[in-house]
Amino acid sequence: MSRPSHQAPSCAATRTRPTGRAFTLLEVLVALAVFAAIGVMSSRILSGMVDVAETMHSRSDSFADLQRALFIVQRDVEQLVHRSVRDELGDARAAASVGDGSLLEITRLGWQNPLAAARSELQRVAYVFEDGRLIRLFWDVLDRAPSSEPVAQALLAEVDEAEFVAYDDRGQEHRFWPRSSIDTKQQLAAIGLRLDTATYGRIERLLLVPAPATDLVEPEDDEDDLDDDLNDDLEDESPAPNERPVQPEAMEISAALGRGKRGGQGA
Repeated sequence: MSRPSHQAPSCAATRTRPTGRAFTLLEVLVALAVFAAIGVMSSRILSGMVDVAETMHSRSDSFADLQRALFIVQRDVEQLVHRSVRDELGDARAAASVGDGSLLEITRLGWQNPLAAARSELQRVAYVFEDGRLIRLFWDVLDRAPSSEPVAQALLAEVDEAEFVAYDDRGQEHRFWPRSSIDTKQQLAAIGLRLDTATYGRIERLLLVPAPATDLVEPEDDEDDLDDDLNDDLEDESPAPNERPVQPEAMEISAALGRGKRGGQGA
């Protein structure tokens, strides 16, 4: 019985064939360059988006400040009341003045007093322009003493120029108000606001002023008319001169006579 012969494997049988081809150095460099370009573009896009978001946020805050400032000015002017005051030196000042030491100074209604403090609900306010800012001043009292100090509120920043002008009832523009006593018939009809801002450019607003109390209907006239109507009604109900008012005793006697006649007829 013969044994199977064992033959040594050949070198060709033990050699393995490669499954794939490796990247060359040039291909690796090209891939790195592509990924680097994509990263640079992505970073620039992300940086641009962040800058746009910051700009929008800054513009939004700036626009909100502008709207708030214009609303406060409009509220003050629309609540203007024709009540003159005295300044620190005791001099009389008009209810509304333009260009007299400040851009605008008025007396307004509507200063709420929820705690019932010992003060008026009228408020004296003024607007000034300092260091590129529109500032609102108000006092705790109307007729000021030498020690009275205003409270300052910064309404709007980054303002290049601010101006208030007055318009009379004829539509004429005045940089100073009140006018001299040459024409006392002129009345303040509106107040104009002009702002030059670095962000929004030129801004103009025209605000109407409430009519003075003298132009309104006085309540005393209505009361006089009611008194006249009441007097007319009383005169109509009063008896004529030739007529005598009927006394209560006469009415009772007439009623008794009527009852007696009806009793006699029944008998």
